Parts: sequence; C-alpha cells; structure tokens
Amino acid sequence: MVRKIQWKLSEVQAENLGDKSRYLLIEGSAGSGKTIFAAHQTVMYAITHPRARILVCRETMPSLKETSWHEIRKILIDYNIPYHENKTEGKIILKDNKATILFRSLDDEQKIRSLSVDYIYVEQAEEIDKYSFYELRERLRGKWVKKDYGQFMMVITPDTQTHWIYKLFHTPPGVENTKILHFSYKDNPYLPQVYVEEYEELKDMDYDLYVKYTLGEWGKLKNIIYENWDTATSPQGYEYYSAGVDYGFVNPSAFLLIGWYNDEPYILREVYERGLTNPQFIKKVNEMLAEEGLRPRDLNAVFGDSAEPDRQVEFSAEGYLMYDGIKNVNDKLDSVKRVKVHISENCVNTLEEIQSYAYKKDKDGNVMAVPAKINDHAMDALGYNVYGNIGIRGFSGHEKNYEDAYTY
Repeated sequence: MVRKIQWKLSEVQAENLGDKSRYLLIEGSAGSGKTIFAAHQTVMYAITHPRARILVCRETMPSLKETSWHEIRKILIDYNIPYHENKTEGKIILKDNKATILFRSLDDEQKIRSLSVDYIYVEQAEEIDKYSFYELRERLRGKWVKKDYGQFMMVITPDTQTHWIYKLFHTPPGVENTKILHFSYKDNPYLPQVYVEEYEELKDMDYDLYVKYTLGEWGKLKNIIYENWDTATSPQGYEYYSAGVDYGFVNPSAFLLIGWYNDEPYILREVYERGLTNPQFIKKVNEMLAEEGLRPRDLNAVFGDSAEPDRQVEFSAEGYLMYDGIKNVNDKLDSVKRVKVHISENCVNTLEEIQSYAYKKDKDGNVMAVPAKINDHAMDALGYNVYGNIGIRGFSGHEKNYEDAYTY
C-alpha cells in the first residue's frame, strides 16, 4: 500500500504533480522550480510503481550529480522514504517497493543503449542532441509502460527557436500526447527576493537574457562574450598552477584552480557556493586543493577581488600568494579573448556561466561595451586570473608590482 504523502510544493507544481502524458516538457525561467518539480514527479512515479525502472540523465555526470541526483536524494530524505544508494553503480533502490532509479550521463550512448525502463527524466534537455532523444525514446519499454503508463519528461531552459526541441514540439504537427508546462520564477514562493530583483533587472540590461532567464521563453541569446573555449584537457600536464577568486555571500563565492600549459589556461576545479563565510570558503578551497595533491604554496599566484581586502588578507594568512585582480573590465575581457580557455566538465557552474556571459544592451537593443552583471562570478575569477598571468606581462606593457601582494 502506498503511503500518503503531503507534498510541499508551490500551487503550480501541486496542480501538475502526477500528470500522465507520454511526453512532459517542463519549460521555464531560472529559479522557477523546474528541477524540484521534476524530481518530485520522478519520486512519485517510483513510489507508486513497484519494481519500476526509472532513468534519470543529463549530458554529463558532474552536472547530473549537482542537480537531479541531489534533488531526488533530498526528497527521499525529507519525506522519510527509505532507500539504498549505490553511488558507484549510479542507482537508488527504494526499500519499500524495490523501484530502481538509475542515474546516467549521455556523453556515451553505450551507457543507455541496452536499458529497458518505465520512466525517463532528462535534466536540461536543451543540452542534448535529437539523436540522443530518439535513442532514449527507444528505451521506454518497461512493463509499467503497458500496464499503466510510461513517461518521457524533459526539463528545459528554452534557448533559440532554431533548437530541435522547439522545432519538434512547438511547431505543427508537434508530437502526439505531449503536455508542455511553463514555469515562471513568479510561481516560486520560496525564491529569495534578491533573485527576483536580479531577474527583473535583466529587462533593462539585456532583453535577450531577460527572455531566456526571466521569462523562460524560446528566443535567441545574442552577444555572447567568450566563444573561444572547449572542455579539452592538457596533453602534457601543466607548467604551473594559479587561481582566480571572486568573493560573495548572497551571491556565490567562486574560486577557480587553473593549470597553465603553453600560455593557455585549463580550469581544473571550482569551489562555487552561496552563503559561505570567508573561513568556510577557505576551508573548502583547502580541501579541494588537497584532493588535487596541492597546497596553497604550490600556486604561483592567486588573483582576487580588490574590493575585499580583508578577505584577501585572510587567504594570505593561509599561505596563498594573493594579488589584487585588475578592475578594468575591458582589460579583463580582452585578455581572456586572446587565449583559448579549457574548462573541465567537473566545473559545471563555470561552464554554465561562460555559455550565457553576454554584453549588456540598452533599451533600444544597442549592444553596449560592458557585460550584463548576472551569473558572472566564475567569469570575474577567470578574468582576474588570466589578466594577472598574461595581461600585465604580455599585453599591457606594465610590470607586475609584487610589493602589492599580501605576503603575511
């Protein structure tokens, strides 16, 4: 017998929980609760379908672990639903009815090709191509698909109308038995006011970003600042290590560990988290470095936000060789644009930022020479580091003033 649960959801989430459409598209803005709803929908299917096999996936495993996997585990804990988790095999099994939730990345089709499942949930489906979609669709053939229903659910932050998802589901004839739900940040009563204000400010900063992040509608994101980047790793190791840091509290603090090879930066690891005091931030950075076999003194230099001198000093006291990062925005942008940036797939927040880091527009749609100030914390850390390493020596013609470094 299924235990009755009082779900803690917003009104729009509660209204749609349990929808049985063959295809369920969850589209909408940042902060709208799309992923939280999708995780609840997945757990609800699991607890109502004994021994069901459920597939939860995203393009890469690091991204999946930070989003859907994290939210599903949290729901099971919050609602006291007993489960067993095997992180190595990537699965959760509910103890009461033996339903299995499988977690897979989509960067290798072999990981899903032999599966037969009852339910599929794809997080950030706009990241995948249509061939992965068709391959996944063939996996939806478990026993519950015939006995009750199966569902293919996709969570989407809309991008351009040229995207295959828009063409397939939003243009005639569409796909039969499809329901499209649009979530707005306005539907999320738990969203902090500071985020609401940030999303609304986009309307006057850059309308394309406003359409994507605030309205959550299909449009076209233009004026991306950094395009010369990839997720490659260095074939020869690294000549030296350095870092960039941007401080926050309400906004995330961001620390990027960067290895340099042949005058190109490789972003290897990130610490990216809201609500950290500086001692907590430093502790997490120290732990991350230790995992990489590094100590603070193994970094040639760390370039941080000069607007936070006290926090710079605290990092220095831990053994980091700290320098004030360049504040000139154009100098930072020009330096980063002159190099090929490589980003580890583990750095999911940095990857997310660089793909939406765009120039601001005025009310008439004219492109301005300054970035829109949203989702730029890792980008600021990157700019401090790249300019600090090559801008001063390579492009500006000025010598680095080592006496400005915090050495105590």
